[in-house]
Amino acid sequence: MQIYGPVVPSATGTKSKLEGVVTAEVAVTAYGAADVTSTGASGIKVFAGPRDDPFFFDLSRFKEILAGKAATFRNPGIDAFAGTNVLSVVVEVPKSLIGMGTGGKINVWLETKKKI
Repeated sequence: MQIYGPVVPSATGTKSKLEGVVTAEVAVTAYGAADVTSTGASGIKVFAGPRDDPFFFDLSRFKEILAGKAATFRNPGIDAFAGTNVLSVVVEVPKSLIGMGTGGKINVWLETKKKI
């Protein structure tokens, strides 16, 4: 995975293109593999790869409550999402590289693209 920017886009609208130079890159890690992070010369840190879904929800008990077969959740519940994963893309940008907009807002535009 390659990170371009921070860079101000040359145009706004519904189409975009890669602009600027690669400021950081990292290999996408396999599920269950040790975390691989990379820090570019500008201080941008990146990570990409599948990881366990962090969301915990007792889905089977929720369905029982909706059907009127149970009144409360279990404590502890059963994690319906255990063993499932999400594809994580993490980019940590030093404060010195983030341009502050008006009113103390941080202006961010992030896209994922695949080279074809």
